[in-house]
Amino acid sequence: MNDPDVVELLKTKFVPYALDNVENPNLTPAEKEFLTGFDSGIKACTIGMSAFTADGRLLASGGGYEAKSVRSLIDKALAGFKPETVTATVPPRDAAAVASLRRAPEDGLTLYVTWKLLEDFPAEGNATTGNGKYDRIFQKSLGSDRLWVRKDEAQALAAGTFPESLKARMLRYHVQYVMSKDAKNLDVTLQSGRIEGSVPVGDRRADCLGFVQAKDGKVTGFDLLVRGWGRRVEDHGFSACLSVIPKGASVPVALFFELGDPRDGLAGVLPHRARDERYFK
Repeated sequence: MNDPDVVELLKTKFVPYALDNVENPNLTPAEKEFLTGFDSGIKACTIGMSAFTADGRLLASGGGYEAKSVRSLIDKALAGFKPETVTATVPPRDAAAVASLRRAPEDGLTLYVTWKLLEDFPAEGNATTGNGKYDRIFQKSLGSDRLWVRKDEAQALAAGTFPESLKARMLRYHVQYVMSKDAKNLDVTLQSGRIEGSVPVGDRRADCLGFVQAKDGKVTGFDLLVRGWGRRVEDHGFSACLSVIPKGASVPVALFFELGDPRDGLAGVLPHRARDERYFK
């Protein structure tokens, strides 16, 4: 996505979409049936990329971490695309099935969650990083997720209170993910729009600093930075830079929460752990 030519081609010649290939929580039964009828990428690994016509004909597959391999996929797909041969039939929209898909809570918030390493170190790769080939790319990469905030939690933030339920969700699905389960609690307070505190992590404490803005009872801004220590996480690439931290080591890391724009496409992507039945508890 750092190559402007690739980005422009994807924007103007394709309809890009991201697919969770584990449980497909963002697909209706009809959409899943369509995508499993051919090599759409639904059964691929997490880096699998495919381009296909609207009637289910595979044009190209492959891709990768580098612009060159993605551009090769794009060029092959464009060369093989013949609009006059596409005979797609769009079935009626199943409103009930669409309504059953998980969405961000009504009148709640979506926070973008990112993490990055703060120091260089000798990386230790794995099969996901090409056993060394892409270690440097992973080390410099930015991890990305989302966090859903319930309506009552958003109202509490706007009123100047940091809800314990939101602290618990942030700790369970994000702070502990990045900094290990040695992180025991998100010990922060919200006063006059300023968030301060820390997170006990073993015999150390990760510092927290942030701000909340609100107007007319609505949250208009939320930023929280947690600076502590990351440890190795191997989960097929989702952990990004955490993938190459040497086993048994801890490395300075920053974890950042910020208010997302509900009109942004990224805000509509499910949080990685939203399928957990305990998510909103």
